[in-house]
Amino acid sequence: MNESTLSDNDTFLKKLFNKHVTSSIISMFGVMASVMANSIIAGRFFAADGLAVMSVTAPFYFVFATIGSLTGVGGSTLTSYAFGRDNIKNANESFSLAIILSAALSISVSVILIIFLKPILYIFGCSPAIYDSAYIYAIIFIIGGFGITMFYLPYNFFKLTGRLKWQTNLFLGMAAANIILDIICVKVFGLGIEGIALGTVISSVGASILGLKLLIQSDFNIVRKFNKKSALKLMKLGTPPALNNLFIFFRLAIMNRIIVEAAGSVGLAAFSVFSSLENFSLVILSGLAQATSAFVGVFTKELDTVSIRRIERRAHILGMSLIFILMAIIMLFPNEICMMFGIYDGEKLAVASNAAFIFAFSLPPSVCCFLMFFYYQAAGFTILANILIFCRSFLFMVAPAYILTPIYGLSATWASLTIASISPLLIMLIAIPYYVRKGYSGVLLQDLHAEKDGTYISFAVKTDTNEIIKNVEKIATFCKQNELSKKEIMLVRLSMEEMMMSIKDHCFPQNANETMDVRILIIKNQNDLMIVLRIRNGGKLFNPLDYYQQVEDEEDFLDMGDALGISMITKAADAIHYKTTFGINNLTVIIDKK
Repeated sequence: MNESTLSDNDTFLKKLFNKHVTSSIISMFGVMASVMANSIIAGRFFAADGLAVMSVTAPFYFVFATIGSLTGVGGSTLTSYAFGRDNIKNANESFSLAIILSAALSISVSVILIIFLKPILYIFGCSPAIYDSAYIYAIIFIIGGFGITMFYLPYNFFKLTGRLKWQTNLFLGMAAANIILDIICVKVFGLGIEGIALGTVISSVGASILGLKLLIQSDFNIVRKFNKKSALKLMKLGTPPALNNLFIFFRLAIMNRIIVEAAGSVGLAAFSVFSSLENFSLVILSGLAQATSAFVGVFTKELDTVSIRRIERRAHILGMSLIFILMAIIMLFPNEICMMFGIYDGEKLAVASNAAFIFAFSLPPSVCCFLMFFYYQAAGFTILANILIFCRSFLFMVAPAYILTPIYGLSATWASLTIASISPLLIMLIAIPYYVRKGYSGVLLQDLHAEKDGTYISFAVKTDTNEIIKNVEKIATFCKQNELSKKEIMLVRLSMEEMMMSIKDHCFPQNANETMDVRILIIKNQNDLMIVLRIRNGGKLFNPLDYYQQVEDEEDFLDMGDALGISMITKAADAIHYKTTFGINNLTVIIDKK
């Protein structure tokens, strides 16, 4: 692809990527530190039985996490659509709907779990020796489970509104509060292991209330309205991440049974350490993958294959660097790590240390797994992504453990995660030739026609009328150099000017010293012509095309003298994509003439 010397995409990309990856990883650390701290405190104060209780009750966390992912991701996505149309009313309704669904679903599930708690605990592998402690712990956790569900709302809506500092501070604060409250409840008030459940519930509910309060004070209003159609759409949008948590829920339940039959409470204690290390690794794996996928979704719509490869290369290098450090620590100090959880007994320490050591081998392939899961989902290969997630999160961990553990013991159980982490990579190698035959290239399955056949210009434009007009001349010159017709040049020039002016007026305060990032891609091949226009900015969330379409629908007219370019581009465009990712506007218009 030919590239203009005015391009500044890479500088913009590095700055934005580093900012959002840092925020995502730190926020994920806050969430997972709470989970890991619970197991450490349980082991330190209640030894192996405490860790066994944590293993038996761990699936309950993922029940509420499933609901939180469903409503948090679905609600923030639906709200972003409303923001894109400058429709504050619908944005408030979507936000309110997410709260209503989160509360209703989590409370309904809590009631069901409490009613059937006794048989559920036995299904999860609870032995008579720890039943009373596990039952009390589960009751407290389930009653306050709505707090786990609800904190997924600020986690996702802070990303949407670009309030990354709020997100980071809230979840680090939640982790600190969780640890302090756990210790106070157990050590000061002598509540037993149920004190850990109480500390977790109070901290998660508190974080949820504070996060929602900040969102309501700054960005949203509560609307007492329930729209069934919108509710179904919201849940559809949130299904992919919810399914991942649901797979983990079933996996934990089955793995507990396998381990109990193989080694009883000693195995469960080791599995608690194993699961805690896996949760801690998600700080890197999931935090990095979630941040990366947001960029992939945007660049895919822009046909910007170069930036996608840059993003994925940075993400893999960063992920591997961090994960090898974690891997080295675990392999060098497995005994010391297990002692952090209060495991000192010779036999129990040997089993837990072996679990930690074998777990470390799953980390490098897990980096590729998570990055590719989220990449394929964001790039539009949803079926492939879901198959890979199912294989890694459930099938290829449960099946090997079930088959091999009776033969080789607990070592086979721990090795099942490494098998599960390698299997998606093998499936990818099998699936790639199928997609290559359909015209896609490489592991990323990119359509490289635009890169090979097109030419583009990209540059930053200040939010100033004179600067916009001056840069429109650059656009016109670029179009002429690529031999566009006068009509096509006028279409691109006028529409870009109108859109940038509209964005300046609606997204930024008067006289704001900000910039918009502009990219124009032209692909010309014989009689075919494709023009891709992209404008990105960090102002108030606003989609000029949908806004003017809404005005046209409501008022039945447009002032063509004021918005001629907008009207022209709406009629001429074959596809218009608007996405609010990492708190900024991304508008892509595709004109395809064949």
